[in-house]
Amino acid sequence: MRRRLGPWLRWGVFALAVLLIAWAVASQWSAVADAAAAVGPWPVVGATALAAVALAANALSWRAVMASVGLTAPWGEAAGVFLVSQAGKYVPGAVWPVLAQAEFARAHGMSRARAMTGSLVAMAVGVAMAGIVGAVGLVAFSPGALAAYWWALVLAAALAVMLTPPVLSRLLAIALRVLRRDAEPPEISGRALAFAAAWSVVNWVALGAHAWLLLRALGGSDASLGLAMGAFALAWLVGFVVVFAPAGVGPREAALVALLATAVSAPQALALALLSRFAMTLADATGLGVGAAVRRWRPGTQGRTDSP
Repeated sequence: MRRRLGPWLRWGVFALAVLLIAWAVASQWSAVADAAAAVGPWPVVGATALAAVALAANALSWRAVMASVGLTAPWGEAAGVFLVSQAGKYVPGAVWPVLAQAEFARAHGMSRARAMTGSLVAMAVGVAMAGIVGAVGLVAFSPGALAAYWWALVLAAALAVMLTPPVLSRLLAIALRVLRRDAEPPEISGRALAFAAAWSVVNWVALGAHAWLLLRALGGSDASLGLAMGAFALAWLVGFVVVFAPAGVGPREAALVALLATAVSAPQALALALLSRFAMTLADATGLGVGAAVRRWRPGTQGRTDSP
């Protein structure tokens, strides 16, 4: 029964992902039409391309962690499932991409606990680097921001410590006990964490560049690349923490307007938030198509095996 239902479930999830992405693009169209007409098509095209670069870097960050915990799938197949899993961001709650990635890892012979742990660590790397890049960018490039956002530097330091292997191992052990998983946390090498963090930085640099490109087109010449990078990373973090908002819709935009208030006007920041959301949704849609093209949807397992 499981073998018969498996392909139908996979295609059902894929169809749902396509519908969610299509709905997200269509629902934003009227809101961004005026702003897109004002800046012209090329800044939006450039921002979408940079968002796609960020998505690719995020996939490589995820694979660096998963390879460290034992995933041996070819990079193309692994990247394909990561790109498809990102459609889960459009469902309320932050766990859906992690569940899809963990199920893929299980299909390659990993235990459920090990697969979930790897995906959660990869997510934690992205969250930590968002806080670090956001805090450094905002404090370094926003006039007078140190007095107002000193707490962001404290947060960045705490997140950096969290990514060190000894601290991370302790946190994973606590998380597994809370989840009542009778398993030892996998050892994730410092080299893997360093590679994952480096690719995550590339992700945030690309997303900061996409925000800066749109700001320049909107007339926000006072906003530097560093400020755009820091503000966007922290705004994304706010949207991530508010888990009931699909893909951070609403909280991310509100935070972005507030964080850029010293450099651009509120209408410019709001237009940036709308255009950025649209560009990133188009990038996710492109990633979904690419992932579907390279992903092999087949039952069975391959690669290494772990005890259940």
